[in-house]
Amino acid sequence: MDTELHRRGLLAWLGSTVLVASAGARAEEADPPLLQQAAPETPLGQTLDGKTVRLSDFAGKPVIVFFWASWCPYCRNELPVLENLQTKTGERLPIIAVNVEERDVFRKLQRALAGKTKLTHTYDPGDASAQAFQKPSSLPYTVVLRADGSVAARQRGWGEDSVQVLVKHVNAVLADAARTAASAPAG
Repeated sequence: MDTELHRRGLLAWLGSTVLVASAGARAEEADPPLLQQAAPETPLGQTLDGKTVRLSDFAGKPVIVFFWASWCPYCRNELPVLENLQTKTGERLPIIAVNVEERDVFRKLQRALAGKTKLTHTYDPGDASAQAFQKPSSLPYTVVLRADGSVAARQRGWGEDSVQVLVKHVNAVLADAARTAASAPAG
């Protein structure tokens, strides 16, 4: 009798495990695939004057899109690194810092940063940029795009090796852009 109860218990457990596993597999299938290519008209946020910045504004250049918030300590750690990177790469690699906070917070940040930043700062009303780049719920979130808009890398969060990983991807996209420019017909 105990053997029969044990067998039934195992079958019930196995059945419930299969149901849970298949439900999990369906949930994974329902998740959208990660962004592989950003369209030229992909929004990169808005400036304070209401102008929407788009990827097409930087056509033919690799771009870094950085989602951040002022309350995020990891974001504040990454900002100076991106500032330094922007200084070193200049116009070859535009860096767009998309603030995910409300316009009033962004306006105060802009006043505080006025004249002190080389990054292009925008904010994201309606989460249009966050949706376009499939931003996870955590910050910071950095996306490195090749000159053709394809995603070279994405980085969630910030840690000890973040700078090295970012520099590796930046060097790769800049080298790729230089090769492409060198092989383009003179016109």
